[in-house]
Amino acid sequence: MILIDATPLQSEHRLRGVGAYVRHLVQRLEAKGHTPFYFASTVGLEHVQDLLPPERTFAVYRPHTPAQVYWAYNELAMRWAILRLRPKVFFCPDFNGFLGNPFGESVPMLHDLIPLKVREEGGGVGIRLSRLRWGVYFARVRRARHIIARSEWVKRDAIELLGIAPERITVVAQGLDRERFVPSTGQGPYAAEPPYFLHVGGSGFNKNVRRVLEAFAKVAPTHPQTRLYFVGPWAPAEREWLEAEKTRLGLAERVHHLGFIPDADLPSLYGNAAAVVFPSLEEGYGLPVLEGMASGAPVITSNVSSLPEVAGDAALLVNPLEVEAIAAAMRRMLEEPGLAQALRQKGRVQASRFSWEALADRVWETLNRIAQAAPSG
Repeated sequence: MILIDATPLQSEHRLRGVGAYVRHLVQRLEAKGHTPFYFASTVGLEHVQDLLPPERTFAVYRPHTPAQVYWAYNELAMRWAILRLRPKVFFCPDFNGFLGNPFGESVPMLHDLIPLKVREEGGGVGIRLSRLRWGVYFARVRRARHIIARSEWVKRDAIELLGIAPERITVVAQGLDRERFVPSTGQGPYAAEPPYFLHVGGSGFNKNVRRVLEAFAKVAPTHPQTRLYFVGPWAPAEREWLEAEKTRLGLAERVHHLGFIPDADLPSLYGNAAAVVFPSLEEGYGLPVLEGMASGAPVITSNVSSLPEVAGDAALLVNPLEVEAIAAAMRRMLEEPGLAQALRQKGRVQASRFSWEALADRVWETLNRIAQAAPSG
């Protein structure tokens, strides 16, 4: 039996990267007639009732609050599921939960090693518990005999930072919903917007949003019609910071966090941007780069971490630490229409190399190979 942790579909992560990963993986596996079992929580079953087949879903009570000890509840629930189902392979795509499997193998999906590379600031109880949780997680990943990594960059980090042998790591590139993200330039609700740059993602330190804002402040005086839009799961305090910063920079009417964007509108938002600006300091993958390219947007992204691997030659790559480099790339997108059009075309070609179907095929093949070689418990 292959057991897959589907609990990211039931928490706030269902709206983020790991939730999208699990959702598309499950949809493609089921469409292809594969029959894994799924571990879920009895809390939040309404989020998965139309996705997970009930005859192959093992649900265990697992509360999600308080957040500081959620990982402990999760581990107890996973131990019970493993004990009852005795899987040959337990696939753990969620960074909030990975533990050994005495009946076979546990395979973590390694999204990134950002918690090892970017230290959280502060010394409160929540921060200390978070560091403890990540320390336990990475210690267990070190002991895993098989790991799936989402990019060559993550594999390299795992080798260098965790000392994991290369042959224990299989890279399976992130998927892309090519039915949803299609060329949308000149179409949809954002076709009539003034020129705008777009950043999609959270506001964590690695997302580099402060430098994006500072770069736009350098571009704005000579391009008075241009806007900067942020989209993503920002906390209220982070939005308050944005309001204060854009006012300080004299950009109060030109910089906006757009809040919730319906799924159907996101390709239009991407495709009508003057450019997607995604100069992260560190990424395990960088899905907005591909979503933007597939939707017809030119892309500005970083020349570090996984982003050159994802973008190929279809984006302007910049040093994410240099505000002027980001600003110069933004100016080029506004002032060199031939460059922007060339990147739109290259981006569509680059994005066409990725699909959730290919990811599901590769993950399933990898898990089956591991199951066949797994020792009997």
